[in-house]
Amino acid sequence: MQEDKIEKVSNALAAAWRDGGIVNISEDLWPTSLEESLTIQDAVHAKINEEVGAWKAGMPPGYYGRYYKSVTQKSPGHFRMSDFRNHPQIEGEVALRLGQDLPSRDTPYSKEEIEAAIETVVMTIDVCDTRWYCDPSYWPPSGSDIVKAAADFANAGAIVIGDEIPGWRDIDLAEFPVAIYYDGNLVASRIQGQPFSQMVAGLHWAANFLSQRGFGFQKGLTITTGSIAHAPAEPGALTTVRYGEEGEYGEIQITIT
Repeated sequence: MQEDKIEKVSNALAAAWRDGGIVNISEDLWPTSLEESLTIQDAVHAKINEEVGAWKAGMPPGYYGRYYKSVTQKSPGHFRMSDFRNHPQIEGEVALRLGQDLPSRDTPYSKEEIEAAIETVVMTIDVCDTRWYCDPSYWPPSGSDIVKAAADFANAGAIVIGDEIPGWRDIDLAEFPVAIYYDGNLVASRIQGQPFSQMVAGLHWAANFLSQRGFGFQKGLTITTGSIAHAPAEPGALTTVRYGEEGEYGEIQITIT
């Protein structure tokens, strides 16, 4: 892994995060592995003077991404289209909230320790965006682009955090109904879900991988682990994500104007 490449790419992404704009660099500077991408992301984080407000984490061989407090809101959330580089994508998700710290340490965390640190499961909206240059006809990116995306916080544009899902321990989260509405009109419903065990596995991997790099998760933080339903944002529309049949488990909202 070339140090000058890490420095060049992380400088460009950090400048785009701070000042706006996009990063359009030659292909020889694109990250070529998740290990390299996450090293770039950590270097970007070191250059940005912001506090992390939430995280995303994917299944191993996995990835993670930071949401800074400046793009983390409680429901109902409100953002502007000008806050994003591309046309944002709305993703209705469920996420884990920690009731204990998971600091960096020398010994790996066990699965049992990770599960014991989880306080609850909450509703979230992941607003996907990227600071990489992206041809609009290829946005949003598919899973095959995760190596490049991981360098830029895994497409973390913004996040809205909602309430706890009541009775979550007794729900099959892999089949949990989730639907997205724009101004009351249904636009997307559950495409895929994750069992709780898979969510724990993603957090387990991320906690240990981050720990090796000197980072940890703090009590009270929310960690998203994957999209359930998604749709391109509709500017000006009141976006509501409902959980359960007819939303009996609750809902979360965002407006992007």
